[in-house]
Amino acid sequence: MSRSMPVESPAAQQIAQQIAQQNALLQQLIDLLQQRQTLGFGESPRPRFIYCNRSNNCLWYWLNDAREVVPIAETALTGMIEKLEFKQVERRGKDTWKVHLHVKADRRYVLEAGYDSNFSKSLLAALATLSPQQLQQPITIEVQAAEADEVLFCRLYHEGELVFAPWDETTNWKVVAKQAIAHVEAAHQTATPPLQSVPNGSFAQSDWRATA
Repeated sequence: MSRSMPVESPAAQQIAQQIAQQNALLQQLIDLLQQRQTLGFGESPRPRFIYCNRSNNCLWYWLNDAREVVPIAETALTGMIEKLEFKQVERRGKDTWKVHLHVKADRRYVLEAGYDSNFSKSLLAALATLSPQQLQQPITIEVQAAEADEVLFCRLYHEGELVFAPWDETTNWKVVAKQAIAHVEAAHQTATPPLQSVPNGSFAQSDWRATA
C-alpha cells in the first residue's frame, strides 16, 4: 500500500523559516568575525563593476583604473546576493537602463547587463524562481555563451543545483522583474520596492532582442 507524503503544518513551516533566518544571521556573524582589515596601502573597498557582455572578446570583464578591459577567465561567481535594481546610467554619451546585481563574495561586486539582454532575462527568471529563504544562502552565477555572436545567458545554482527557470516570448517581464526584486528584498527583510524600480516600457514585446 502506497503512503502519501506528510504535509508540513503551518507551525512547522514557520519553524523552518525561523531556522533558515537564524542560519543566515549566524553566517553573517561568521563573515564579520572572519573579516580582517589590513593596514597600509591596498585596493579601494568600493564595489568592482563586472560588465556582463561579449563586446570585448570575453564573457565578462572589469575595468582597471586606466579604464583598460580586464577579462575574467572564470565562468562562475559564488556569493551572497545583496541587492537587485534597475539603474539608469550613461554609456557612450547616452542614457540607458541597466540591471545591477550586488554580490558579496571575496569582495563586493556589481554585475551589470542591459536590462533587456538575454543575460538579464535569465537572471531575473532565476531570481524570481528562488525563494527569499534560498536567497539567504550563497548563490552561484555562471555565464554561458550562446552559439550566436554577442549573445550571453546566465545560469544560477543553489547548493550546487541548477535553478530551472524557463522563459519564452510569452513571459511577462514586468511581473518577473518585480517578483525577482521582491524576493531579493525579502531575503534581507526590507520593504518591497515600488513599481518605479522597473523602467517604464521595459521588456516590450517589440523590444525583445538578443543584446548582450
